[in-house]
Formats: sequence, structure tokens, C-alpha cells
Amino acid sequence: MSYLMQAGAFLIDVAFRLYIFILMLRVLIQWTQALNFYHPLNRFVYNATFPLLKPFQNFMPRYHNIDTSIFLLILLFIALKTLLITLLLSAHLSIFGILLSSLAELLSLFIYVFIFSIIIEMVLSWVNNDPYNPLQVFVSRLNAPLLKPMRRFIPPVSGLDLSPLAVVILLQLALILMVSPLMDLSKRL
Repeated sequence: MSYLMQAGAFLIDVAFRLYIFILMLRVLIQWTQALNFYHPLNRFVYNATFPLLKPFQNFMPRYHNIDTSIFLLILLFIALKTLLITLLLSAHLSIFGILLSSLAELLSLFIYVFIFSIIIEMVLSWVNNDPYNPLQVFVSRLNAPLLKPMRRFIPPVSGLDLSPLAVVILLQLALILMVSPLMDLSKRL
């Protein structure tokens, strides 16, 4: 494998991951409803994703307030990225392997988003505990479904909330026990 092919694979990976991250932000903004429609970040994400999402929105149903066509588009982008890198590097991967690898990468992406958002929430609570900070509102609404149940099981110890640490450990276990086997299986197909 030449250095030029490695550089090409890297650039393809970065370009696709940036757009996939923007799509993921759209899912998270819709889910948390933390930003109003006129917030600059929300407008950027909407304008960057709307042209590609529009064709899928006609036949994909909505679930509560989340546009499910985003998940299909994210999965397609991950599959296309995997296919392009596989072809560029002359690797062998079947269609089922690419789909399973894409599903595993999507799951991994969601897990990492939660891990990093929990870490951001922890740092913000130590540095700037402003309940009106838009970033703090966003990450606290995003992490609430994971942290609230854990806070019932793990009470604060001397004012220190250990539930984020427990959730991060469980998310890491999910990466090891769910994502890694899917990735290994995709390579064998």
C-alpha cells in the first residue's frame, strides 16, 4: 500500500466523518430541542443537511419529533465511505460486510457522542456552572436519559456525583461487547 493511497483514504475518511458528524448534530438537536430554530449552529446544521435529506423525508416516517430519514442517510454515508476506502486500498469486503461494518460504526458513533458529551458536561459543571449556557443546556438534555436512571442507583458521595463515571464505564463496555464483535464479524463476511 502506497503512502498516496493511505493519504487518499485518510482524506476520504475525514470528509465523510465531518458530514456524518453534522448529520449526527441534527439528530441530537432535534432530540434534545435545546436550541431554537434561529440559533446560528442550528441554522448551519439545517442548511448543510436539508438538500440531501429532502428526498428521503418523503418516504421515511417520523418518530415523535425525530426525522428517521437522517439515520438512513448516516448509514448510507458510512457505507459509501467504507466502500470507497475498501476500493482504494484494494481490500476485500462483501456487501454484507460493508453493511454490518456501517451499522457497527453508526452504533460506535452514537456511543462516542454520549461519552464525549458526558465528559463535556462534567467539565462544564466544574468550570462554569451556568444553567443558561446553551452548551450546558444542550449536553445536560442530551445526557439526561442516561444519567437520571444511574443517579437513582448511585447517590452522590460527599457532594460528588459519580453517576457520569459509571455511565461512561457502561458505554465503554458496550463498545467492547457490542461494537467490536460486529466489526470482527463484518471483516469475516
